[in-house]
Amino acid sequence: MLKYIILSIAILPFVLCDKVKMDVYIMSRCPDAAKAMRDMAAVYYDNHSAVDLRVNYIATPNGNATYGASCLHGDIECLGNIQQLCVQEKSTTDDTLDFVLCQQKKVEQIGTWLHFASCLRPLSHWQQIVRCVATDEGKKLLRKSAEYSVQHNAKTSLTFQLNGSQRCVFDQGAWKQYDEDCPGGYSVPMFSKSIKSLSVSK
Repeated sequence: MLKYIILSIAILPFVLCDKVKMDVYIMSRCPDAAKAMRDMAAVYYDNHSAVDLRVNYIATPNGNATYGASCLHGDIECLGNIQQLCVQEKSTTDDTLDFVLCQQKKVEQIGTWLHFASCLRPLSHWQQIVRCVATDEGKKLLRKSAEYSVQHNAKTSLTFQLNGSQRCVFDQGAWKQYDEDCPGGYSVPMFSKSIKSLSVSK
């Protein structure tokens, strides 16, 4: 029995690392992101056992800014980014996705404390999340996320990557239909097909 336990522990890291990395890059108050995230949610739920989903935030790192980064839609968007990042840091992927989708029902209210509290209500560990948002922990998460987005050349909200390679871009109300923007197609079934292909190739 001990032999099998040791073997299981030894192979666990390889099992955990076998998921397809699904990076989504957004600006929290971007209307396009709110539309495209519904498709991203569908892709995630169709492939949840095969993907490691991470939501990243497009901003410009700025040590002089209020929240450590400059956001296209102002400081209120930076705070919205932090709220979503703190939920992601302290919660499961499913809870994070539920929270982001809840906030995106009223994009114009993202970054306000009232809307934050409303979407946070179902989470029993809300105090940890509020503490993250209200302290330097949240600012550090935003700076780190903004730097990651810059490193991965994500400029459009929403940008979708699989294993570090661009899969598709949503802009001006629709998925881009050109190969350079969306190699492999631009629909939920096509996105799922790409994930399944990457999973099989591992």
